Amino acid sequence: MTESDARVRQYIADTLGNDFKVKQVKKQPLCHHSVKYNVDFSQTTVTKAPYAAIIWKEPIKGLYRISGVTFRVIGKDTLAIKAGLADKLFTDISGITFRLPAVICLEGEPIYSDLHNIDIPDQIDAFWACGFILEKSVQVIECFTQDLMIPVDCISTAEGYFQRNELSQATDGELIFHASCYTQPL
Repeated sequence: MTESDARVRQYIADTLGNDFKVKQVKKQPLCHHSVKYNVDFSQTTVTKAPYAAIIWKEPIKGLYRISGVTFRVIGKDTLAIKAGLADKLFTDISGITFRLPAVICLEGEPIYSDLHNIDIPDQIDAFWACGFILEKSVQVIECFTQDLMIPVDCISTAEGYFQRNELSQATDGELIFHASCYTQPL
């Protein structure tokens, strides 16, 4: 993290106080979600979600990014997605050596799918921005298969990744998302 980024983060923390900080929940909510490691999107309700968002972490700064997303099923465990922050996502995938972990969150707070429409400076983490807009802290939990945090209020999630070598196969701005885990309510 550069010195200017650290100063911006400190300014935000001093300005917002403790009210909008991201709060990690220690336990996975296993009691009300089932986890499927052998993903088959044809047996899920993933396409019926009214809105969805994609969450990933910038490879260099480690800041979280959230963007609204539309998608279509193209394989048993594969989605073709179009993200609102497609240029930023494409740049982050290009900057990695192999895979970029990501999570598609279905439903939850509507701000997650609309965040790409708000001009947020690059130095601000997306969860901080959501907390500021919602005027409350965003509670997050760890993913099952990826080194990412996700909001606890999402109804379903598809954890997975993008592969750098598949960028050349992107057509019409669609990127290929490979799912490694799917969670849904019981």
